[in-house]
Amino acid sequence: MADEDSFFAAFEQYKEFSETQTELLSQDLFEQPTPDVEREEFIKFKFLQGTLSGYQEQSYLLDPYLEDLVTPVVECLKSHAKTAVKHPERIPSSSRVQIISEILYGYTKFRGYKAIESSISIDCDAFAVRFFPHEIMDLAIVLDYTRLRGGLIDSPYHWALRYVFLLWLSLICMIPFDLCQFDEPGNMGGTATALEELAKGYLDKAGLEREGAALLLSRLYTRKDTASRFHEFVNWSAVVFKENNGIFMLIGILRVLAEVGKSGSLEQIKAEQTSFITLVTSIGENGSLQKNPLIRKYRSKILTRIALRLLPSIPGKTLEGHVIELRRVQLEETDVPEDVEVILEQMFDSLQDKETVVRWSAAKGVARIAEHLPADFALQIVETVLGLFSVHSIAAASLYDLPSIAEATWHGACLCCAELARRNLIPESHMSQLVEWLSKALYFDIRKGAHSIGSNVRDAAAYVLWALARTQDIPTLEPHANTLANHLVSVAIYDREVHIRRAASAAFQEHVGRTNLFPHGIDVLGKTDFYSVSIRKHSFLIAAPQVASHLEYRTSLLTHVTNVVLRHWDVSMRELGSQSVRNLCLIDLDNIAPWIPLLDSVDPIDVHGGLLALTEIGKAYQDAEQDHSARNESLHGLLGHLTRVSVDLLKAPRNHLITEAACRLTATTLTVKAVKASTTGLPPAWRTILDVGLKHRQTSVQDAAAEALENGSSTHQQGLAKCLEKLDYTTNKELFPKAIACLTNGLNPTSAATIETRQALLVAVPSICVNVVPKAMDLMSTDTAQTLFNILLTGLEDYAIDERGDVGSWARIASIQGLTTICELFMNAAGSIPRFEEYFPSNLYSTVVSAVLKQGVERLDNVRQEVGKGLERLLRCQYPSDDWSLPGFQLLKELFTSESEHSDWADAAWLFPRALKLLDLPTYRQDILSGAINSISSKTDSTKKEMSKALAGITSALPVADGTGYNVLSLLDDLLDRVTSNGNANKLVIPIFQAFNVLLEENCLELSVEDDRGVERLRRLVTLTTKNVGKWKNVQRILEAMKMQVSAFAICILVVNLLVFAPIRETSVQAISEFLAHPFPKVRYDTAEYFYMKVSSEDYGIDDTTDIENILLETRWYVNRLVPFMISLNWLQVYHRIRASQGGIGEDRDIAARKRVIV
Repeated sequence: MADEDSFFAAFEQYKEFSETQTELLSQDLFEQPTPDVEREEFIKFKFLQGTLSGYQEQSYLLDPYLEDLVTPVVECLKSHAKTAVKHPERIPSSSRVQIISEILYGYTKFRGYKAIESSISIDCDAFAVRFFPHEIMDLAIVLDYTRLRGGLIDSPYHWALRYVFLLWLSLICMIPFDLCQFDEPGNMGGTATALEELAKGYLDKAGLEREGAALLLSRLYTRKDTASRFHEFVNWSAVVFKENNGIFMLIGILRVLAEVGKSGSLEQIKAEQTSFITLVTSIGENGSLQKNPLIRKYRSKILTRIALRLLPSIPGKTLEGHVIELRRVQLEETDVPEDVEVILEQMFDSLQDKETVVRWSAAKGVARIAEHLPADFALQIVETVLGLFSVHSIAAASLYDLPSIAEATWHGACLCCAELARRNLIPESHMSQLVEWLSKALYFDIRKGAHSIGSNVRDAAAYVLWALARTQDIPTLEPHANTLANHLVSVAIYDREVHIRRAASAAFQEHVGRTNLFPHGIDVLGKTDFYSVSIRKHSFLIAAPQVASHLEYRTSLLTHVTNVVLRHWDVSMRELGSQSVRNLCLIDLDNIAPWIPLLDSVDPIDVHGGLLALTEIGKAYQDAEQDHSARNESLHGLLGHLTRVSVDLLKAPRNHLITEAACRLTATTLTVKAVKASTTGLPPAWRTILDVGLKHRQTSVQDAAAEALENGSSTHQQGLAKCLEKLDYTTNKELFPKAIACLTNGLNPTSAATIETRQALLVAVPSICVNVVPKAMDLMSTDTAQTLFNILLTGLEDYAIDERGDVGSWARIASIQGLTTICELFMNAAGSIPRFEEYFPSNLYSTVVSAVLKQGVERLDNVRQEVGKGLERLLRCQYPSDDWSLPGFQLLKELFTSESEHSDWADAAWLFPRALKLLDLPTYRQDILSGAINSISSKTDSTKKEMSKALAGITSALPVADGTGYNVLSLLDDLLDRVTSNGNANKLVIPIFQAFNVLLEENCLELSVEDDRGVERLRRLVTLTTKNVGKWKNVQRILEAMKMQVSAFAICILVVNLLVFAPIRETSVQAISEFLAHPFPKVRYDTAEYFYMKVSSEDYGIDDTTDIENILLETRWYVNRLVPFMISLNWLQVYHRIRASQGGIGEDRDIAARKRVIV
């Protein structure tokens, strides 16, 4: 199939469609198909039917192909009729004839039969029908076929066959020839009688046959040679109505009368005028007939067409120039018949009918009649229609107090106004009154039970405004432009129904395009076009603030959303409207944050909308207000509005939405000031509301109250954690997943929870597990178990620091304790836990122990002591199988649980040398190394000293490259890989450089230069520490100069230490010049100072270092960077000159290149 664009631009399936239809038409209609063939033909027919349905909304795309498609079907049906009439003994295939007739009916339905017949000089109400053969000789064929007894035409399943043949006959009746020529001798008028009887026989049918029969009769009675029969038909109709012979028959008769009233001659109508009116009046007096909307609809049509025939034609429709003026004068001088006044009274009653089709028909009828009346009379009609708006409005205090019956009256009045406006019958003197009523009609929405009524009134009001833009001149509309613009924009954005929003947008577009009176019309139209308002969320949250950026519309939008949307019966409308309030306020929060008066209402819906709006305004303050104190003050003010909500209202039945909204307002606006505020003897309103919310039986209200506690003070959050810890989940199983979700949200890295809250939540994790494992394992899935372990493992990475110091250690200690407890719990209950290996895999156990050991080699004594206690408990656990036995279990016991020696994990001198022996075990290596690096970077001297000593000792004992265990090269690889993967993280790289310095200062890497692989790693280290050193800023925090200087200083110390190794000495010498010429003066000074100390104390293979020492001492390293840069070149020259005199290399290309740069 073609793509979507071409599919809706042309009839792309014509070829396939035509071929399938040809296959169906090629079948012999008098041959009975086998079941398989019949099934295949039915599938092909369904394909044709589905294809037409796909193009139903763009049926005009088939116009170029319609004749080629319809003509073969009609010819096939005509051939079948001829054969059936000529050989009545032959039995046709019912399925095939049905398919052909339904294909033809499909075309009439798809393209419609109302159009102008191009090939006939008289009117033809058919488009597809015009392709029927309409020759005189076809009359006998069609008429004889319809009179075949026992044929398919009488089958109840062949309604489509009957319908298309009746349409065919109606078309033939329009051909100007005398029907008498088809009469048999001695039977004058027999053909007309046969047609009349045939059509009358189908008038009582419920299907489309009635429509075809009515069309046939109307065209038969409008012929000159059969017009006399109409009088008899009217008399017969009166008898039928009097006897009430079936509702379908009466509908068919009215359809005939309506068609004749439209197409019949003036003399014919006037002759039957009295009978028409009498018949229609009898319908109004018959209660049973009045209950049928179709009868009332046709009654309105007939009355309209009678009145139009009694009035002169419209001026200016046929002639031009002075004749038009003459006709207009004649119209003004015409006396209006009394019957027209009677008809108008009945039409005004129909405008208030309870059915839309009746009101619509009456509205068009009144407007058409007014168009044929003198101006004064037409003005009276306009006033009468406008008076309909006030029929139910006199006793109503507001629009929302109108009775539900007012919907029909207002809708009929709007429809009629629209039709009058389309014909330019609304005078300028009545525009103000009309605009005033339409402004109310655009908001017509009356609550009725669980829904509301009035969308059709709002749609019709938009239709009136659309029509006014097309007919009224600019001076007439100009005084009302701003009012109409604001009302249309408000409805186009905020109406609940999509078709109303689109209708209002279309009316706005019409005014912008034709009058250009609306403020910022083109710009606003682009924001509220057909597609922008089609999705309610987009309209409320995106289009509304875009339009509100224009001051002319801002106030009306805020007023509408406050007075209409927030008071809407639909909860989703109130919720979305409150979010729209937030977006509107963000435009200019200080000036347009609206006052919400709805909290003082007695209607719970208003209170709910007001609370939702205050919640969203609070979010707006949080997003837009930069001043912390001003923001808290504003939020505190919003929270104070809760005092306006009665506690009794919160506790009332079925008011859970209000309670939930109040809790969410508390969660959004609760501040430290509110928490610390105290009252004399009574708790604040928000505390009372949260208490009600937590006790509520609705889970959504409980969740909202819990959210308020979660976002409240740390004291409340800790209290919530304590609650989670103590709950009995075996009897309240539905609370367990919510508790896990609360833990996950509270410990989420993006959460704003305080360290006290995080600690309380981490403490709650093992308590929850103790309540559930193993007695309620049905609550805990394997995913939940993994989530709890991940929560605690993540807690081990909490290194938060504030003015109290390393407060993250509280969370780490809680995590260590929690992991120990849970591991013991699962180990001890392994036999009673099904699928234990899925809940607590052996590799997870090893991961937990490794993560705990990492904390054991870090700087805080209390954390290390907790690790010692936990590890001792874990080593004493009984494993369910050998799979859970820890790697190096015996080594762990020997190192940390020796009975002959007192173990003190707070003693770094005792602990660190033992812990670093675990580097030989791959399972713990990376975590132990990470902890050791963190301790080396510690500001606590005792920890740093002991860990440096231990790391140097363990490294010195390692082989360079040999052996099956850990070696120096592996250690270098681990450290270098961390630098490579975290090159931009100053917090991670500097401790690693400090660890390298420990190894270099303690001469732990001397033996590595004897191995080419060791030299390669050292060169890699030099490259990592000097690459782009002149461009370094501060990897962790740009513009934080001190941390950058410390970083650069730590690196330069490392490079200086590398000079002792001859194989990389030349590379390191070049690197030193980079630091001596660094952009930061402190880096240059500290480099020179430390370098001087090393030159004077270490042997770099130079006999006389006097020149180098003089350069380092005499240079003013804090002056402009150019001087130190030149000095750095000078010392390089001195160094290379000394090396050359000792048989080394002389000045290299790098120095020459640097000279050229300086020049």
